[in-house]
Amino acid sequence: MLLWAPADSRRRALFYSQLRALIEAGLPLVTGLEQIARTPPSPALRPLAQTLLAHLRDQHTFTEAFQNLPRSWATDFDVALIHAGEQAGRLDQTFHLLARHHDQTATQLTTLLHESAYPLLVLHVALFVAPLPTFVRTGDLISYLLSSAGVLLLVYAVLFSATWSLRPSRPRPWRAFMERLLVPVPVLGSARSDLALARLASSLEALLAAGIVVTEAWPMAARASGSPLIERTVDPWSTRFASGTTPAECVATSGVFPDLFVSAYSTGEISGQLDRQLAHLAQHHESEGFRKLRVVSQWSPRLLYALISLWIIVQIFAIAGGYASTLQQVLGE
Repeated sequence: MLLWAPADSRRRALFYSQLRALIEAGLPLVTGLEQIARTPPSPALRPLAQTLLAHLRDQHTFTEAFQNLPRSWATDFDVALIHAGEQAGRLDQTFHLLARHHDQTATQLTTLLHESAYPLLVLHVALFVAPLPTFVRTGDLISYLLSSAGVLLLVYAVLFSATWSLRPSRPRPWRAFMERLLVPVPVLGSARSDLALARLASSLEALLAAGIVVTEAWPMAARASGSPLIERTVDPWSTRFASGTTPAECVATSGVFPDLFVSAYSTGEISGQLDRQLAHLAQHHESEGFRKLRVVSQWSPRLLYALISLWIIVQIFAIAGGYASTLQQVLGE
C-alpha cells in the first residue's frame, strides 16, 4: 500500500491542479469537472469527477459533494480546506494549496521509498542468510523456508497492516488507538506528530486566509490534522475562547504542542503575521516528519541486519565448537 501512496498523491495533485487551471481560465466549477470527466489526466480520475458532478447536479455544495466521496479521497484535511475555499469564494487558491501539498507529499514519499530500497534489500538477504547455518547442519528444508520466507511474509503482513492502520481515512477510534500506541516509539512517534502538526498549520493558514474567524478555524483545523490527540485537546477551547482566552494562550498551556510551535504561533498572533508563521510551521514540521521517517526506514533494517549477523556469528562458533568437541572425542578414543 505504501508503494502506491506516491502515485495516489500525484493523482490528487493533478486533479486539483487541473481544476485550478480551468477555474482561473473563467470556467464554472461544473464545466471544469465535465472537462476532467471527458479528458482526465489519469483514468482513475474520471469516476471521481463524474461522482462530484452527480452530487452538484443534485443541488449539493461542492463541500457536501466532496464529503460524499469515499473516505480514501475525502480526508478531513482536504474537506477542511475545500470548505474554507468555498465559503470564501476562493476555490482556485484552495486547489492550488491542495495540489502543492499532495505534490510535495508524493515527492517526499518517493524519496522515502528510494532511500529505503537498499536497507530493504539488506533485510531480505539477512532473513535468508540467518537460518543457513542451521539448514547446513540439519538439512531441514521446510524449517529453513519457515525461518526465512515465512518470517519475510510476516514482516510484509505487519508493514501492510501498519500502513493500512495509519491512513488518515481510518475511523477516529482506530486512529486514536494507533496514536497512543506509536507515541512512545522513538523517532516514528515523533515523525507522526510532526506530520499532524504540519496538516494543522496548513489547515489553519488556509482557513484564516478564507476569512474564517480564528476561534472557529481551530476546531476545523484540529480535525483536519488527523491527530485524535490534537482534536481532543482543542475541543474544549470553545469555552475558553468565549471567556476571552486567546488561541496563543490555549496553545501555550495545552502541554501538547512543542515549544517551537508555541513560540511561532504566539509571535504570529502578537505581530499580526500569523499566516506567515503558520506557513513556516507547516513547512518545518512536514520536512521534519519525512526526515524522521527516512531515518526509520534506513536504520531499522540495518539494525536488524546487525542483530542477524551477530546471531550468525554465534551459530558459526557453535558449529565450530561442536566439530571441535566431536574431533576431541574421536582423538580421545
